[in-house]
Amino acid sequence: MNIPAHNENVRVEDLVRLNDALRKSSTDFGQVGYQTGAVTSGADNGPLSPLVPQSIEGSLASATHTMSELALWPMMPKSNVSSTLHEYTVINEHGYDLDPFIGEGGGGENDFATNISQYERKSVRIKYMAERRQISDVASLVGMIGDNRSAIAEETMRGTMNLMRKVERQMFYGREALNSKGFDGIIQQVRDGAPENVIDAKGSTPTPLLLQEALGEAYSSPNFGRPDCIYVEPRMHAELIKQSVESGRHDQFQVSQSGSLTFGSSQLSIMAPYGPVPVKAAPFLHFASRLPAGGHGKNAPAKPGTAVAARAESVAGSSQFLAGDPVYKYRVQAVGAAGISPLSDAVQENVNTDEEAVLTIADHGINAGDIDEPLYYRIYRTSGNGADSSYRLIAEVPAVPEGNPTLFVDLDDGNNGQKYGCSPIVFAQHDPQVMEFVRLLDFIRRPLAETASIKPFLLMLFGSPIVKVPSKMFLLDNCGVSDTDNFRA
Repeated sequence: MNIPAHNENVRVEDLVRLNDALRKSSTDFGQVGYQTGAVTSGADNGPLSPLVPQSIEGSLASATHTMSELALWPMMPKSNVSSTLHEYTVINEHGYDLDPFIGEGGGGENDFATNISQYERKSVRIKYMAERRQISDVASLVGMIGDNRSAIAEETMRGTMNLMRKVERQMFYGREALNSKGFDGIIQQVRDGAPENVIDAKGSTPTPLLLQEALGEAYSSPNFGRPDCIYVEPRMHAELIKQSVESGRHDQFQVSQSGSLTFGSSQLSIMAPYGPVPVKAAPFLHFASRLPAGGHGKNAPAKPGTAVAARAESVAGSSQFLAGDPVYKYRVQAVGAAGISPLSDAVQENVNTDEEAVLTIADHGINAGDIDEPLYYRIYRTSGNGADSSYRLIAEVPAVPEGNPTLFVDLDDGNNGQKYGCSPIVFAQHDPQVMEFVRLLDFIRRPLAETASIKPFLLMLFGSPIVKVPSKMFLLDNCGVSDTDNFRA
């Protein structure tokens, strides 16, 4: 390789060989290349240690979700509003069920009743959602990922995906009782507005026949609902595919022109009295999440303390714990406005049938620099005599304010969440007269003041979901799902 003279152009081949030599070389200061940065001093790196340009592949490998996992948000009807308090009117009844018959020449006020419609005025407050992101000046200048040379654009895309993940879950599971700044999701609105349209599966796996019966119930009088989509979590979707194959009376193998075979079908529909209703997998409808990594946020709540004790059930027949006196373990995580706490230490108790587990959650005080107490607690529990790998989210309960202990009575019945290992099934009608998302502003990115060598910004969305007529929707709670835990070593 020839050494170039002053101001002489260097051939690409020479640069490639030079970089290759730098990567393979070693000095008194160790390997150079990706592991060694350019510094001006320091015994570990040496003066003016060289930099080798890093090759970043053009496509980013993602270990998390993509936009294609959003199911409810793309289908939710949306309308713009001009006020932070949106009012709307619901027609509860077109008129009383009076006989329509009159005599000849009749119909007067005295011999024939005047009918009226029944209206109800409701309102919803617009809620504010945001994702705070930042990028350093250096990253914004040199680029981050492959072909996308704009680090701000890249981080905006990642922030948008994370915000929409949280919005999607809140649109299903949001509860204003947990966070006063939040909204009630469609599940809570159906529970509150049409409790007769909620069926407790008690951990059993629903069949296509049960889904068909629920559609008939939603369509019948006095509901007159026409759900146009059935949201299920992916494992339930797989279970329904399996059941359709096992119950089918025709060949379930689909042969394509290329000769390949497909077992089952992903295009599932349940026939309702008014036509087929598609079954759609919604990954963020999954409730029984695994034990997370604890602690995030500089001002996150303190690690909670917990204790658990079994006692005879308060109401006979309310407990759904299994017989055999199995051992159940619990861990708790506090959620605050500024972050999430580390997980509590595990506590365990033997809980038999006809018993309930009483979990006491004590706030360990406020950490130095904390700005708020916990808003609510996420409660994780193992299966009976289960290993630590079997921890699943079972409930989210509001925190008792002012540092007082919070009590959660576990009946294994899904109160304040879902029964262990279960998720709901939502029958939704995407009609603006039934359900919609009202938004005050379009999705925006708002730059923040730069007080350091970083560029902070907010991704903001203002709005709330409304289920105007909950009786036209339907909900199956505590639906058991199949998973691969039984096959794990």
